[in-house]
Amino acid sequence: MPYVRFSLMRPMHGQDAHARELIDSLVVYYQQQPGFMSGYRLEPADSAGFIGRMGVWATEADANAAAQQEHDLALRSRLNFIVSDHHEYSFEGVAPVPV
Repeated sequence: MPYVRFSLMRPMHGQDAHARELIDSLVVYYQQQPGFMSGYRLEPADSAGFIGRMGVWATEADANAAAQQEHDLALRSRLNFIVSDHHEYSFEGVAPVPV
């Protein structure tokens, strides 16, 4: 079953465009990594102001391997300086049980 990571954050004042650029760079980088299945930059659908990214991976090991690469660490480090309220969530996809 696939492994899914969500990252939600609020850009600091005046950093919205820069945060979106860094998130897009991460998603493009992930598209080139083994085990990456799909990913998106997430835009707010409400007034909470969170943006984020979602990645779907074949396995947790694939996601972890990509996250430990120097390029990934550098992009996420830059992102951490311009956002607040940063939350990370991970899930394992489970096929629905037939009823």
